Amino acid sequence: MINVQIVDDEPIVRVGLKKLIPWEEYGFKLVCEAQNGVEALEQLDNHKIDLVITDIEMPIMDGIEYIKRINERKSKTVVVILTAYAEFEYAKAAIKYGVAGYILKPIIESQICETLVDIKKNLAFTMEREFNSELDNKLIDAVLLTDPLVFELMERIIDEEMEYGDSDIKGTCFRFIYILETIVNNVNKKYKSLNKLEKLDTYLNIKNKRFISKADLIADFKQEINRIFEILEKYYLIYKDNIVRQACNYVIDNIDKKITLTEIGKVLGISKNYFCSLFKQETGQNFLNYVTKLKMQRAKYLLKEKNMRIYEVSNLLGYVDTTYFTQLFKRYCDMTPQEYKKAECENYEYMEQKTR
Repeated sequence: MINVQIVDDEPIVRVGLKKLIPWEEYGFKLVCEAQNGVEALEQLDNHKIDLVITDIEMPIMDGIEYIKRINERKSKTVVVILTAYAEFEYAKAAIKYGVAGYILKPIIESQICETLVDIKKNLAFTMEREFNSELDNKLIDAVLLTDPLVFELMERIIDEEMEYGDSDIKGTCFRFIYILETIVNNVNKKYKSLNKLEKLDTYLNIKNKRFISKADLIADFKQEINRIFEILEKYYLIYKDNIVRQACNYVIDNIDKKITLTEIGKVLGISKNYFCSLFKQETGQNFLNYVTKLKMQRAKYLLKEKNMRIYEVSNLLGYVDTTYFTQLFKRYCDMTPQEYKKAECENYEYMEQKTR
């Protein structure tokens, strides 16, 4: 039998876990339960515990500190955390101490039973699993620096996950989400206005998929890493030339305002002619074309994500003449705003009827 400890400050959760699951049928035995980390540590001294199922938020000693203390003992105890997606910011702090998986709240019997089967099948292997490895951090840093090493590091992480097999898909999902969430959070902190142009948190779709194969999970992960890398690269946000980088950041921060070369020259403290020459030399494109391209990207975002009317988007971006805005949009996006909106917005017909 595999000895289990349940740690949660809510009695109803502990009782539910005890009564809901036929533990012994799966080869597990509930030997103790605790309402906080301090009590749980005392039980570790008096019982042989193979598996700990612990909540994160608890009084006196929370789950993160408890997991840390377990690791300090260098025991072979496997830890599974109880968490809700709403707690993910808090829960991911536990990842660096190594967890075998997680169980979502509200608790579903089939999910726990599936987790128990996986743990029993891979107990010796899973106990050595670490989610926040040095490799993960290297990948995160490489993406944020748009270092081409990203792709090699990503493949190494995927190779590691393939070794765990299909039975440990929850662990793979948790690791991938941690990496993506860390990257997106860092990008949002450093480039606060980038979300005016791009929807960065599409990785959330991964954890909202109830049924997904390991192959599909890996494909989604690769797609998101590539997408974020390309976003940072195409806007020159991580650029070797400081002047170019400052100018691009300024454009994104002020994308809803009129942006002129005279204004950019004043902000950077250089002549507009010198700046134009430098920008073309470094990026291969005209600065005003870059500004227009970003405004058209902003227009796409507003049309799709905010479902704004075409004339509203035109006015917001500083184009008084909607016909001229439409011509620009078609030049840069290969379709008119109407065609784009119809293709991307589910309630397009309803929105357009309101304008008539």
